[in-house]
Amino acid sequence: MRFIVADWGTTHFRGYLIENETVLDRVSSPEGVSALKPGQHRKVFMRQCGRWLDAEPKAPVLLVGMVGSREGWVVAPYASCPAGPAEIAKAMVPVDLDHGRQGYIIPGLFCEPAPGASDVMRGEETLVLGSGVENGLVCSPGTHPKWIAMRDGRIERFATYMTGEMYALLREHSMIGRPATEPEDPRGFDLGLEAASRNSGGADGERVGLLHLLFGARAAVVSGRMETGLLAPYLSGLLTGDEINGALSQFGRPSLVTILADQPRADLYRHALARHGIETAVKAPQEALIAGLAWIVRHHPAG
Repeated sequence: MRFIVADWGTTHFRGYLIENETVLDRVSSPEGVSALKPGQHRKVFMRQCGRWLDAEPKAPVLLVGMVGSREGWVVAPYASCPAGPAEIAKAMVPVDLDHGRQGYIIPGLFCEPAPGASDVMRGEETLVLGSGVENGLVCSPGTHPKWIAMRDGRIERFATYMTGEMYALLREHSMIGRPATEPEDPRGFDLGLEAASRNSGGADGERVGLLHLLFGARAAVVSGRMETGLLAPYLSGLLTGDEINGALSQFGRPSLVTILADQPRADLYRHALARHGIETAVKAPQEALIAGLAWIVRHHPAG
């Protein structure tokens, strides 16, 4: 089975011609959805992938990621959790390509982790379906890391954290992160993880608070108790550690977490989870994406 994929994010367009789960050809450009105006998406897709459409007239066409957001081609309404390949395929939104041919935008997922609370994802749902995890906990690191609970091959619920964006804000726009210097000392990451453990509600149940710990980083630098080369890794470790504390609080303490990330990011999460006695497995995001897309296309009439 051959199919065509557009993995369309905020900053990049990536196209793939796939047979089963093998990439036959690929294209890439900086034409992410944030760089486009309404009405431009079809032209970009045809310019990048039109030759595959001509060569493969019967191949299904799937579009995944931010292409279904408010800034994308059309808005693809979120499907609701719990959801597996069949529910996601059923909720796909068609778009017109050329000569009556259609592509299908994969919807994101909506989750209500608690009464009155909301969470969403776009793109990660496809990665998780391709992770190979039937039952268990999956972590998808990134600007907004996702922790996803899988049950019987379906996404049961998930939680999103602001780790990557918060790190960028602290480093670029805050007096807390500005003093950081290079070369970075990787020992700071462990110091940050250790600080985060003080906010985990351990045996005594005491939580000192992330905001207090963040200011403590500035205090340590200006008082001379922390070298500036330690600061950036320290903030990364502190935020990552606090993210993991929150995820374990929400989902319990599993024996294994599957991480969807390339190195070195996967190594940081493996190291951080090892401090909690949790084993990890790692799957490359592109491999998971293609496997997840293959699952979805098999459950849709277009496949």
